[in-house]
Amino acid sequence: MSDRRKIKLVQSLTGAIVLTLLMQVMPVLGYGSYIWMLFLPLLLFFALGADFKKIPAMIIGYVCGCLWSIVNALVMQLFSGFGDNAFLSNILPTIIVIFLILTTHENLLEGTIFGNIPSIFLGLSTSFFVFMLNVPLTTLHLIGFYCYGLVLAAALVLSGMAVCSAIFGKERTMAALMPLPQDDKKDKKNS
Repeated sequence: MSDRRKIKLVQSLTGAIVLTLLMQVMPVLGYGSYIWMLFLPLLLFFALGADFKKIPAMIIGYVCGCLWSIVNALVMQLFSGFGDNAFLSNILPTIIVIFLILTTHENLLEGTIFGNIPSIFLGLSTSFFVFMLNVPLTTLHLIGFYCYGLVLAAALVLSGMAVCSAIFGKERTMAALMPLPQDDKKDKKNS
C-alpha cells in the first residue's frame, strides 16, 4: 500500500471520529434533527478549496444571504397584490431580488469579503427552507449552525494533519495530502 493511501486512511479514520464526536453537540443542545445543516458549510468549505483564509468571507456571505431572505420577503409582499398572476406575484420579484444580489455582491463588491456568492446563496436557500417550512428556527440559529459547521471543517483538517503528522511525520503527511496533478488529456477532452 502506498504512503498516500496509508496516510489518507488514517486521515479518514481521524476525520470520522472527530466529526462524529463534534456533531454530538447538536443533540445535547436539543437540535439533533438539524445535524444535516452542519454538512452544508463542510461541503462549501471543501468545494472552495479548504482554504482557512476564506472562512471570514464564508461567514459574512452566509449572513448576507440570510439578510437577503428578509429583503426577498419584503419584495414578495410588495408584489403580493397581483394574486393569481404568477409572473407578477412570484417570478418578477424573484428576478428583482436575484438581480440585486448579483449586482451588489458579484459586481459592486467583487473581490471583497462580501463577494462570496456561494455562501450568500447558501444563506438565502437555507433561510427559505426553514422559514417556508415553518421550522422553529431563527436566523441566529442558522448562522450558529453554519459557523459550527465551519468549526467542524477546521477540526477535520487540523485533526487529520495532527494525527497523520504524529504517525508519519509532517513532510510525508504534507506530500501525501497534496492534490494529485490533473491529467492534461482529460482537461483537453472536457474543453
